[in-house]
Amino acid sequence: MGLMRFHTPQRERVTREAVERSYITGLDCVPTQARKSWDGEGALRLERDIDESGCLHIPWEVDGYGTLLLSTSSLMERARPYQLPVELARGTINRLRTKSSVWQMAGLEVTAELASELDSAVRTFAQAATNQNQPALSSRLAEDAIRQSLDAMALLAQQYSRQVLESRHRNAGQLPTLLAGNLGGSTMPENLEPMFVAAFNAAVIPFNWRCAEPECDKDDWAETDRQLKLCLRHRLKILGGPLMRLDRSSLPGWVADRCRDFNWLSGCIARYISNAVKRYKGQVHLWHCSAAANVAAGLPLSDEQRLRLAVLAIETTRRCDPRTPVIVSFDQPWGEYMVETPFALPPMHFAEMMVRAELGLAGIGLELNLGYWPDGSLPRDLLEIGQLIDQWSQLGLPLIPMISIPSGCDDDPLASQSTARPVRSVAGDCPSIDSQKRLIEQLLPMLTAKQSVQAIVWNQVFDSADHRFAHGGLFDASSRPKPSLTSVIGLRRDHLQ
Repeated sequence: MGLMRFHTPQRERVTREAVERSYITGLDCVPTQARKSWDGEGALRLERDIDESGCLHIPWEVDGYGTLLLSTSSLMERARPYQLPVELARGTINRLRTKSSVWQMAGLEVTAELASELDSAVRTFAQAATNQNQPALSSRLAEDAIRQSLDAMALLAQQYSRQVLESRHRNAGQLPTLLAGNLGGSTMPENLEPMFVAAFNAAVIPFNWRCAEPECDKDDWAETDRQLKLCLRHRLKILGGPLMRLDRSSLPGWVADRCRDFNWLSGCIARYISNAVKRYKGQVHLWHCSAAANVAAGLPLSDEQRLRLAVLAIETTRRCDPRTPVIVSFDQPWGEYMVETPFALPPMHFAEMMVRAELGLAGIGLELNLGYWPDGSLPRDLLEIGQLIDQWSQLGLPLIPMISIPSGCDDDPLASQSTARPVRSVAGDCPSIDSQKRLIEQLLPMLTAKQSVQAIVWNQVFDSADHRFAHGGLFDASSRPKPSLTSVIGLRRDHLQ
């Protein structure tokens, strides 16, 4: 049995929620389940049935950044406790220095400001690591080193994005990357259309089965038709789907109630997708066949059954429309759901099986609903997000990040009954419109700079209609644009066709 123990001078920093959301990964980056408890010495114990080294991932409050999921370096299992703040600082600095070195070898020019920030973080960490006999002092220094490392990460990501985008523009001019906004479940007010078109060169028509077929054999495509006309009027590229999302908020009630009958469910899905694709064939530029099939989402379906349904969605779409490219997307791509369901298939393994099956996939979507839990992904720093993109690029297909970022966490009456709720800080602080804007300004250029990223989707544009993610839109509940919209418009203007 493997054991790791962690001390922290300020136990209140490690809340019950943080312990519940923590996990350990090995070399394969797959989360493994651990039994967590506090022992008589005030140390956090994590016990696993496997005996091997690993990285602890745990939500941690950082001044100026709120709650982020930070990780240690790879640690061997031992009974003697580690100092948690010191190990989180070590892991954060290790990721920063590694990525900085890799990018410099690839030609990145590091400014004097960034070099100074990185050097300062390393010196502060060295003091923390060599003063562990004074836990309070060591912890304070480690906190400073973490914050300095995150400051340096922001500078590193900014310089990477700027230099790579400048290089790509010299070779190709404005980039053909699609930037798509999800139109949601209702018609966009006409006065918002100019701002939407200024921000996006493509649109997602959601094809929500629950709305399109509220009763068996009674189709209602009126809203989809209106959204299609809007896209055609503004010459927007159209991403259609997801045609299938296996959760109770997306399936019609008459389907969700009988989903234990797998053969019947398969027939209903094939019939619905066939009807939708045949109706809009030749008008949609990219079919999003299946979303989040890797996550159980409260339905009584096994991994094998969800995989078979995803394959069915692809094959049905391609049979009805063999010329239009098709993609599938995966939710929680870091695999946090495996902490609760340890025998689930890891998301990248799920995707790899579909790629190897040679189903004709044109790309893979990664649903990055950052800062939502549990039906989403915990907040992470820029390099962690970039590393995820690099890992999934190894599958050899274009990637489509699908993003949501909260701008608040108070009551949102139009949010669905999804369990995706914005993550509060340890002190109870909420995400804000400023934090949403800041992350967009840092994240979107970095994603656009990645060669493997051929489209970016904003999962929820409007908070004024029924939606899945509380406060995740670029327009608020009164249809007023948030400051984040200006940042998206600027990205489109500066970099995209």
